[in-house]
Amino acid sequence: MKQNASILHVDDEPSFTELVQTFLERQNEKFDVETANRVDEGLDRVSADNIDCIVSDYEMPGKNGIEFLRALRSKLPNLPFILYTGKGSEEIAGDAISAGATDYIQKQSGTDHYTLLANRIQNAVEQYHTEATAKRTDERYHNLVDTAPIPILLFDTDGRSVYANDSAVTFLNADSHADLENEAFTQFLHAEDQETASERFRTLMSEGGHAPEIEYRIRAIDGEIKKATVTTAYGYYQGEKVAQAMIHV
Repeated sequence: MKQNASILHVDDEPSFTELVQTFLERQNEKFDVETANRVDEGLDRVSADNIDCIVSDYEMPGKNGIEFLRALRSKLPNLPFILYTGKGSEEIAGDAISAGATDYIQKQSGTDHYTLLANRIQNAVEQYHTEATAKRTDERYHNLVDTAPIPILLFDTDGRSVYANDSAVTFLNADSHADLENEAFTQFLHAEDQETASERFRTLMSEGGHAPEIEYRIRAIDGEIKKATVTTAYGYYQGEKVAQAMIHV
């Protein structure tokens, strides 16, 4: 974990939240643990502060932990939420999962389980930040290429299209983006160019980097053949490996 994580622990026993705060911050120096003793107070903290993970008891006055989770999910569907309770049952665990809990841990006597709790929090926060970073990267990518003047397509490791910008839709004589979805890249090439392109694709996906530009005969959706120079580069899209093809007309 590269940066500090703000953890909110909600439990109606102040002495217990203080104990958990001490152990968690001792387990991981990058944890900053805040506490709240009621669900409403917890919701206010989440609204006001930049929280990275919530650890919540189940049985509390007013609203219980599942009700807390449901109220939270309506506003923050991806924020890590760990139900940490002494009231363990299959029904509660099932309700927690159905409501969107990230994890479910039963309180135990002794201090060993604090290590487990700290590890689960760290894993949840790291995944949360990774997904958030990937989402921001995808948003920046879309802002950059959606309206780019050159046709751009992305292909997954199986060689099937996962993205095409507006220029690609126009260049390939498609009616919509849906016409290009999940199509093998070879379908967009003249039959005599497919073997060369397939070899270059395999090399690119195994070695990374980028492939030098090459002229292909591009086959549009309606069968029209168009000559164009294509450059390809290895990258990531929505967290998955892709080959990016840029068509220079």
